[in-house]
Amino acid sequence: MNHPRRHALKALSGLLGAAALPLSLSLPRSALARSDPYPGGPVNVIVPYGAGGSTDILARLLVGDVSDRLHGNFIVENKAGAAGNIGTRQVAVSRPDGSTLLYSTATPFCINPYVYKTLPFDPDHDFAAISRTAKLPLVLVVPASLGIANVRDFIAYLRKDPTQRSFSSYGVGASSHIAGATFARAIGAPGILHVPYKDMTAMSDLAAGRNTFHIDAWSAVDPLVKSGKLVALAVSSKEPLPWAPQLPTIASVTGTDYEIVTWHGVFAPRKTPDSVVTLLNQEFQKSIDKPKVQQVYAEQGFLLYPPATPKEVAAFVQQDKARWKGYVEAAGITPS
Repeated sequence: MNHPRRHALKALSGLLGAAALPLSLSLPRSALARSDPYPGGPVNVIVPYGAGGSTDILARLLVGDVSDRLHGNFIVENKAGAAGNIGTRQVAVSRPDGSTLLYSTATPFCINPYVYKTLPFDPDHDFAAISRTAKLPLVLVVPASLGIANVRDFIAYLRKDPTQRSFSSYGVGASSHIAGATFARAIGAPGILHVPYKDMTAMSDLAAGRNTFHIDAWSAVDPLVKSGKLVALAVSSKEPLPWAPQLPTIASVTGTDYEIVTWHGVFAPRKTPDSVVTLLNQEFQKSIDKPKVQQVYAEQGFLLYPPATPKEVAAFVQQDKARWKGYVEAAGITPS
């Protein structure tokens, strides 16, 4: 075989060999990264609270819908403890590639910085805001055995002997604690005892008459209200609730600016690619816009926010943090 022919066959062999290589080996890393669609693998969505609560219910609804649309494997994992700090920290230290997300309330971002002297994460810098998914007003409920049917009579009852009354919450600094303590101050009865719980037994104890009142999400109190064990008296928002228009607002009854509402949001670790954050923002909004999802919102007691970009969500969180600082101080909570 002459030399020119040998060189031509060698070159052709090299070209055919390159063509036979897998695409992942023949493309540069930058091109491969661009062609790999998100999620590309399992995505853990951490809910920093226990299963069965309002946060868990909505997280599973929205995450499941997003997962179906992205043909991914999004797994909701409950990681409760320390008022949301444990699960939130897990996300803060996770790889910023979209494989770990946080579905949380305002508590770790807006309340805990003023309740704890130190946090195992930086709420201002360790996260990328993705979506603000729901607004959550609260409802004041009392045991049916108390025999009180309206909030004005209940306020008179509390004022008569406040040191013999108590309210429950899900722990010091929880929104239920701040709502209850702020209510007690608003009616001039700060001596009411606060009884913190670590789980949903707060509701069964209230139904049994072991505490005097509790202020919580509609989804948590509705079953016991419907069963006749609890009576709903008022709402924590400044406007009546669409599904319970007969309930007055605490603000209107007390003549104060009382408004304790919290929210749900989705976050990722800091430095998660903008493309992933933007995609997830759009996908969660698509889920929220579905009529069947909004029906669940109404049934569970959630209100809608208007759509917002990740930057707008981040700005909202910072603004809300200042609002909660005032609530924590008004509730008389000392950082520990």
